[in-house]
Amino acid sequence: MVCSMCGHENRDQAKFCDDCGATLDATIARPAGDRDLDEIRAAFSDRYMVESLLGRGGMGSVYKARERTLDRHVALKVVRDERRHDAEFIERFRREARIAARLRHPRIVSVHEVGTLGGFHYFSMDYIEGSTLRAVVARRRSLPPEDAISVVAEICRAVAHAHGKGIIHRDLKPENVMIDMEGDVFVMDFGLARAVADSTLTASGAVVGSPFYMSPEQLRGEALDERTDVYSLGLILYYCLTGVDLFAAESITAVIAKHLSTEVPIEVSRQEMPHNLREVLVSMLEENRDRRARTVKEVLERLTLRKIVALGLAATEEPVSSSDATTMRVAPQPQPVPPVEEQALASAAAKRKARLRSLLDDL
Repeated sequence: MVCSMCGHENRDQAKFCDDCGATLDATIARPAGDRDLDEIRAAFSDRYMVESLLGRGGMGSVYKARERTLDRHVALKVVRDERRHDAEFIERFRREARIAARLRHPRIVSVHEVGTLGGFHYFSMDYIEGSTLRAVVARRRSLPPEDAISVVAEICRAVAHAHGKGIIHRDLKPENVMIDMEGDVFVMDFGLARAVADSTLTASGAVVGSPFYMSPEQLRGEALDERTDVYSLGLILYYCLTGVDLFAAESITAVIAKHLSTEVPIEVSRQEMPHNLREVLVSMLEENRDRRARTVKEVLERLTLRKIVALGLAATEEPVSSSDATTMRVAPQPQPVPPVEEQALASAAAKRKARLRSLLDDL
């Protein structure tokens, strides 16, 4: 079904749009189609049974497929037909696959293989059955602070791992975060920021996506470090808590103007949220990156601490892995976890996943 609000192509039986959360009315939506589908099915038939189109992006189309040899579902990202012979574009596409393949983390969508079949450049990756964070929040209007912190903490763990590998995401946004049917959170599309930034503006300069979640230094074209991801994570946390894109605008010029004119601490202070959580959020959204939270690991530690202090919760988050820290040269020796505490952590993790899984109810 194609959403009549945003044009996103959803699975045929979906009730709500996976992209914007709008209700899919069968009387006005039309079956999703793809002019390349038959050709791609034929080209990939020896290795994959291509089932349906999942969506389109700046780098290509993504299909749900069953891998014949291992009898498992995967997502195939395939270069659009009109870009198949663009050597520079193909190199950027392969770069995305190479970057993603370097990352092995439970919260990051993994790449399995990259290649060419029937003249189509592609790579295969994990297939996630669930919804984007954009769709979940749009449908729920906002998330309770406890759930918002749980989601962003999981994103932080994934991004901290990437930073430890020398990779800055540069395109963190609700559309690039998935929550699956088990309540697990996944980050997608590592290494795409430059390509997405190039391809998300139309000839008229209208903003399609990424600039809403760019840091001020990224919008200014400056050299980036991991603090740019900290800023984007702050905007994601703000969106989860409020259901609002803080810097939504109709053009790149208007987005930049909003960044320059909006006093984020004032905007955040108007929202109803625990005071200590607001302090963390403000520290993530400092326009001057020298005053911003320095690392994703620091944000994760502060979020989990504030979750305990501000929300009156027990310690519900898993310890931060020292291997994900980019600022530590020597990891401390792991200490054994007392059995009682280990059981409490496991119970809290199960409850957290159940809460996040419930966010997908009726989606």
